[in-house]
Amino acid sequence: MRLPRELLLLFTVMSCVLAQAQSNTGLVNVTFTTIDVPGAVYTIIWGVNSAGDMVGSYGQNTSNDAHGFLYSNSAFTYFDYPGQSITVPTGINDSNLIVGYDTNPGSGTVTGFLYDGASFTTVKDGINSATFALGIDNASDLVGGAGTIYTTKGFEMRNGRFKNLNVPGVYTYVRGTKVNNFGTIVGWTDVDGFMCRNNSCKIIDYPGASQTALWGINDKGVVVGWYSTSGCAGCAFALKNGRFLSFSFPGAAFTSAGGINNSGQIVGAYTFDYNAWHGFVTNPITDADFR
Repeated sequence: MRLPRELLLLFTVMSCVLAQAQSNTGLVNVTFTTIDVPGAVYTIIWGVNSAGDMVGSYGQNTSNDAHGFLYSNSAFTYFDYPGQSITVPTGINDSNLIVGYDTNPGSGTVTGFLYDGASFTTVKDGINSATFALGIDNASDLVGGAGTIYTTKGFEMRNGRFKNLNVPGVYTYVRGTKVNNFGTIVGWTDVDGFMCRNNSCKIIDYPGASQTALWGINDKGVVVGWYSTSGCAGCAFALKNGRFLSFSFPGAAFTSAGGINNSGQIVGAYTFDYNAWHGFVTNPITDADFR
């Protein structure tokens, strides 16, 4: 099976197995509401704020086009970074400030951005040719990955200053994906997920998985993402207090959770054929689901 190029850019993985106890896993039943941009071949939702406003990307071919959207009150608002054919909004805070990245295929450069609904502000880490800005909190602190399109180090940006994330291990790719309002950061590496608190990072993997990516965290400490095992090429999960709850869109080949808000709504995307992708939002999950 082959992931689309845009998802490979964000979900870069290799094979590795980290053995953990299976007793910390379970299943959770969620109700999916599909959200598709009219006329698009693919729709991917990457982030959601406390009000339920969502951001994501859509297009006809994940190999060469991506456009941004805001979905609020059941209506789409579309936007593109000027002059770029790929615009990928990945996060939104409660002030509706949107973070993401943009590029042109083959250019070798990627630039992060902030978008307030009217204008774009460029986010660039020093002389790096690629800055993937991926997550934002209510103080407008950012997380992401910077370096080149071939290798990145995870970063957090506070008060306009970039600082590397000290994720243990040696990896080609490290990217922070989301940050909550208490400063806890989640992200992924070549094969592993990770969490950082107070300048200390640790690896977090779904038990028995060959690939794990952490993509969202809310202020209640609920983490969401996706994992791959021999029994599931790509399943979504929610994690709290060491307990993983797995879920997938019925019949889908791959389900990824991209974000979660403080109400417990989870957003993401699923596919049946790795060509057409569909955005989704779930009903809120609660503490009772983890018992």
